[in-house]
Amino acid sequence: MKKILVTGGLGYIGSHTVVVLQKAGFEVVVIDDLSNTTIQVLDKIKEITGVTPHFAQIDLKDSSKVNQFFKQNKVDGIIHFAAYKAVGESVQQPLAYYRNNIVGLLNVLEAMNQYNIDHFIFSSSCTVYGQADKMPIDENTPLKRPEAPYGKTKHMGEEIIGDFVSATKKHAIALRYFNPVGAHESGLIGEVPNGIPN
Repeated sequence: MKKILVTGGLGYIGSHTVVVLQKAGFEVVVIDDLSNTTIQVLDKIKEITGVTPHFAQIDLKDSSKVNQFFKQNKVDGIIHFAAYKAVGESVQQPLAYYRNNIVGLLNVLEAMNQYNIDHFIFSSSCTVYGQADKMPIDENTPLKRPEAPYGKTKHMGEEIIGDFVSATKKHAIALRYFNPVGAHESGLIGEVPNGIPN
């Protein structure tokens, strides 16, 4: 059975992904710092799937804890959702966004390289398209400079991953979401941020 690490796996998109992975027979390990979710999501995932994923509460900016995790846990692939995600907040707190979203990504990629993990999925954003000249936007739409620090972190993340893949021959893909909404059909998991929703 393949073991998949889901960073930010107790968040909105992450928790839904954990459910789908477990139902498909994957063993799942979740890293989350609980900065925008609660530990109770683990119980809700178990209620939906019958399985509690392995869980580690780690701040991905802490390279020593990230390294310790990978030293103790062999995984076959990584899906990276762990990032701050509010556009407006990123304008008010740009350094926090750059530190969290870029440093966390770098620490995960360095561990991926050190521990010979070959597959990586990056949770990016439609904000990498900036203000597109033509609608609708599709995968061939040219990227433009994002307006908010949040979008800039996603654009930088994609660039970093592209350079990393070129240098290491690892496999990676970026997913660029447009306003994901909704909840699991059970109603047990959905968008429930800490603080004021954006």
